[in-house]
Amino acid sequence: MNKLYFGDNLEILREMDDEQVNLICTDPPFNSGRDYNAFIDDSVAQKKAFTDTWTWDTAAQDARADIERRAHTCDTYKALEECLRGYDLVLRRTVSGNKGAMRAYLAFMGPRLAEMHRVLAPTGSIYLHCDPTASHYLKGLMDAIWDQNNRAKNEYFRNEIVWGYKGPSSAKRWFPRKHDIILFYGKTEFAFFNPDGARVTYTRVTRTGSSSLARGNRTSEEVKALEAAYTERGKLVEDYWVDFPGPGHMSKHERLGYPTQKSRLLYERMIKASSNKGDIVLDPFCGCGTTIDAAHTLHRQWMGIDITILALDPMRQRLKDRHGLEPSIDYQIEGYPTNMQEVRKFLKEGDKRKYHDFSNWAVTRLGLKPTRDVGDGGLDGVGHVMLWNPQLMKETDARILAEVKTGRPTITQVRAFCHVMDQHKAEIGIFITLKPISPSMRQEAENMGSFIHNGQHYPRLQFWQIDDAYFENPDIINKIVQLPVEWRIRPSQKSERHFAGQQAELLRG
Repeated sequence: MNKLYFGDNLEILREMDDEQVNLICTDPPFNSGRDYNAFIDDSVAQKKAFTDTWTWDTAAQDARADIERRAHTCDTYKALEECLRGYDLVLRRTVSGNKGAMRAYLAFMGPRLAEMHRVLAPTGSIYLHCDPTASHYLKGLMDAIWDQNNRAKNEYFRNEIVWGYKGPSSAKRWFPRKHDIILFYGKTEFAFFNPDGARVTYTRVTRTGSSSLARGNRTSEEVKALEAAYTERGKLVEDYWVDFPGPGHMSKHERLGYPTQKSRLLYERMIKASSNKGDIVLDPFCGCGTTIDAAHTLHRQWMGIDITILALDPMRQRLKDRHGLEPSIDYQIEGYPTNMQEVRKFLKEGDKRKYHDFSNWAVTRLGLKPTRDVGDGGLDGVGHVMLWNPQLMKETDARILAEVKTGRPTITQVRAFCHVMDQHKAEIGIFITLKPISPSMRQEAENMGSFIHNGQHYPRLQFWQIDDAYFENPDIINKIVQLPVEWRIRPSQKSERHFAGQQAELLRG
């Protein structure tokens, strides 16, 4: 059952069977107005992993039209459509600015919430992670969808959980914004909940110095017995959680460099409280895989979906590092290339977005940073490595560039790439292809000469033809591509190993 999907989660959710998922824990984009860049630290290479900014455009209008069509035959979409029409009035049908962005965001989230509701089992629940920018709007959507057949009350709303955290802030005109919201809903009145899965250490809270358990006519012995039981068992945590580190303040052993990563222990609490071992946990916005990691740690089955290949790669690496899991052996991947047949299938449709997704994937195999999809100056990847220069007695910055060609490469393309290398003063350039390189192209590489470091010669222009041998043994790339030893080809940070049977306590670093 364990699966990762690469693609639009709305399309994938619509292909899933009704009521097959026991729990959804997800952290969608928040309409925060921020651009989140993954694996990027170079001003030349600004490839957005995802953009959490929204505009009222053709896509938003098409989404609303699709919701209206489905509302004629589906009660869930009818409830959603009515709610969105109400929001149109609240937001004054604005098509620009913050209000227009919110209308576009709700048109995006609405149908996805409708499909999440459909795939949840009757005993299932959802935890939707959001922030105060959009949480109140999302709660309105969820009230409409989850209680579509009950107009008298919101029967299946369970909690608005406040996750509070500390950290630096540059706020000058308001209080530092240091909390997120987690909306917790059950699919029906029979939604499973295990209070023992969310207990914390009991602490007495008193006003008079006497025990808070000393009520009524209890004897002192009864109070002591109750206190002992509470202390050993712990108490069910309240709906404000302040015992998990905030974004950017997790243990260095857990951080993967993904911009919106959350603490795994935060998601373990939700999973333990609302599922049993063997249940299916779904995350339709799985990012770098925190929900998936937590679910596997707690012996649940899981499914994850994300639209960007840059998100799925650190997740794949995380599952290998933490749990020793291998794709196609321990879990399935759909829409993500794991062999040359899948690469060809992925690129067959001629979709421009898929080409860019593939080029992003290819350059991250080399540990390089993807560039923008447009206006990138003929580059697909950029990287830097600091090398010690014994002549100058200091470190110098060496630049590495890459370009990806999925069709038959030409000598003109190779010469153009060489020109770009010279323009950017790159020490090394890597020309990545799916098809063989001609002798004239190899001669062009000879003409480019070598980059010398510590007496070692490295060809300035190098070629990598992606083939099945790479998928069988990715470490072969270090033999195909010759780079200084200071450059370590590995696309994501290593995760701390999880050992089955132990509750991993994250080291504070």
